Amino acid sequence: MEGKNSTAVSQINSQSQAKAGPSNSQTLNMEKATIHDSIVGTQGNVTVINNFAPSNQSSGKPTESCSDNHLQEAVNLIQQQQLEKLESSLVLHGLTVDESKIPKVYQSLAESNIYKVEDPPIREPFYPSTKGQGIQKFKTFKAIDFNKMLVTMMGVGFLALVGPPGCGKTLLAKRLAKFTNYFVIFLRFMDLGYETVLTPQELLIDYPFKDVDQTTRENAFQWMVKNQEKCVFVLDGYDQWSLSLSERRADMSYEKPSPIQQLVANLCCKNLFQKSLLIFTSRPHAILSIPLSLRPNRTVVVGDLPPDGMRELFNAFAGDQAENLWTTWNSNAPQLIQLCHNPLLLQLVVYAGLSGNVDQLNTITKVFLQFLQQLENSVHKKGLKFHALIQPLGGMAYDGMDRQTVVFTSDDLEKTGLDDVNVQDFVIKVASWTSLFEGDQATFYFIHQSLQEMFAAMYICMKMPDSEFNNIIHQVVYESHWSMVRRFMCGLLLGGDPKQGKSEKLRTQLTEFMKRDLKTHQLTDLLSDLQECSDDEKDSLAKFFPVRFDFSLTPITSSTAHALGQILPKLNRPVEWLILESCNLNLESLQMICKGISNLKNKIEFLALRLIKYGDDGVGFVSLCLNNAPKLWLDGCEISATGLKVLCEEIKHVEIPMEFLDLSRNKFGDEGVEFVCNCLNNVRKLRLEDCGISDDGKRILREELQRLGLPLSTIWGLWKEDGSFYSENSDSDNES
Repeated sequence: MEGKNSTAVSQINSQSQAKAGPSNSQTLNMEKATIHDSIVGTQGNVTVINNFAPSNQSSGKPTESCSDNHLQEAVNLIQQQQLEKLESSLVLHGLTVDESKIPKVYQSLAESNIYKVEDPPIREPFYPSTKGQGIQKFKTFKAIDFNKMLVTMMGVGFLALVGPPGCGKTLLAKRLAKFTNYFVIFLRFMDLGYETVLTPQELLIDYPFKDVDQTTRENAFQWMVKNQEKCVFVLDGYDQWSLSLSERRADMSYEKPSPIQQLVANLCCKNLFQKSLLIFTSRPHAILSIPLSLRPNRTVVVGDLPPDGMRELFNAFAGDQAENLWTTWNSNAPQLIQLCHNPLLLQLVVYAGLSGNVDQLNTITKVFLQFLQQLENSVHKKGLKFHALIQPLGGMAYDGMDRQTVVFTSDDLEKTGLDDVNVQDFVIKVASWTSLFEGDQATFYFIHQSLQEMFAAMYICMKMPDSEFNNIIHQVVYESHWSMVRRFMCGLLLGGDPKQGKSEKLRTQLTEFMKRDLKTHQLTDLLSDLQECSDDEKDSLAKFFPVRFDFSLTPITSSTAHALGQILPKLNRPVEWLILESCNLNLESLQMICKGISNLKNKIEFLALRLIKYGDDGVGFVSLCLNNAPKLWLDGCEISATGLKVLCEEIKHVEIPMEFLDLSRNKFGDEGVEFVCNCLNNVRKLRLEDCGISDDGKRILREELQRLGLPLSTIWGLWKEDGSFYSENSDSDNES
């Protein structure tokens, strides 16, 4: 990063990058390169082949004829410029870490196509009645290896890399740009504020690499047009863009200038660079604002740090205080432990614990406040107190949120009465865009968008006049791009002693919001909001909380799972349905949710824990739900006969017979038939499709039903109405 930002964060490693030369390869020593970071990393030497030999395939019309050697030399030079632009990995200012002791941990990555349809409203649960019903619309989430992502995704065309704030999307995108066999252009949406029309070459080459001579830029662009199948365009932070995508233009060409929205839209729908791969990184809610015709073909969801890896990182950052912090929070504030599965929040939580009163830290709002207040000790603050910055910086942050921008000019900062020297621990000077804007306006942004959102929340809660607050509170609660601001506001206004007026207004708006049919991302945001509230506020707001939870194809983080497990026992109404379908739950998250279900005050009418591959290890947790879930879907969860034995034994002891149980697509085979027979009296309807049961096993089940005097319709999916057996190979239900 340029400007006076060296004090805001500590770089983990120094760069060591090979210079581009006439050869087609460069070796990058990963032990010394910036990719050796605290969150995601790889050890050893990696040889990156610049496999940029021109192909005979082309699309579009190059600006002028040039030899292949000249084109290749140009693209090699642009690539080297790109590597030099990507800044080092960062550790939060104030954390002292021996980089050699930082473990290499990868977040979970899961691929799907969840954004190819409109986000549906809460839907009625699917009640199967006959074999073969159900339509396969999505694949389940599939784990993906980061090192193979580009190779496996090149044919996709348009990919979204999504996840919550602080999960490491940008860091992963930079890794993609640094170490790959493909030619990668990395751009940030926050930099794409162009007010004039421009050509594809200006967008992708001329403006990002303006220090390179014009001939080289033109030759590099010619190479890109001729070698589209070797090009990857990474556009980072779609949720930070102040513009919206326009519909594509049929007459788009490589020479014709167009507004930036149309250029990006035509990259999305492949009117430009048809054979390339385009990658957006974004928070999930922003992808839903893209017109359906321009949506990504596939999505890779950046998930949690794995439990063991998270604990290793926690220990590395916390040092000799790790055990004390872990024990204290695990006992008094387990929600903070769950937040540590997020890379950014992990560092913030540890930093706050090392610098403040551990016993008083129980929400992410308090963690951020502790982090910001501690920066008063910085030598660069020139004696300014943290609270003195709430009015000026908070007002600027709020204005940026209102305009949906994370980028500010020096004029914005000067209006606050401060300058970048006074506040450089919060705001970083980025660049001077003299070629794009009139004058010589320096531009700024907060070191992380979450800090802008925190300052905006503090301004709204502490400094904004009541009359203005009353006018804007509805949009803050209802509009998705304010979700993090709203979360911090819950902590500031509802997390302790209520503040008359604003607290009541926020509470009223939240209760009205909860009465709506919320979309999935709104529901997960709301669960996070309640984690910031005091226990009394949680109990009060739980009276209005929705009782329809549909998390189909929605990755559930450890923090969301903890929040859901905490709110369920507080509900004073029966839960109509809870659908956790193909949502990438790990065992720890499954346990937290099932424990919450077991403590419900009322039974849940419909529970689906389906297409989650928890296997036999999760059966014990699922068994906690049996008395509170008379209709239970457990299909496609990789339960074997071993797990089925445990489950059926628990079903034998339920207080009231279950109305419905779906065990389809769990391959327990004939070995599980005996266990099923032992619990038939306690299940009124049982679905057993595609379980690997042979005709002999089906006969045993049918004979047991006859012996018990139960109708054949007690079991679905094994035989037809005339009593003949279904063939699983030809007639199995493909619903997923």
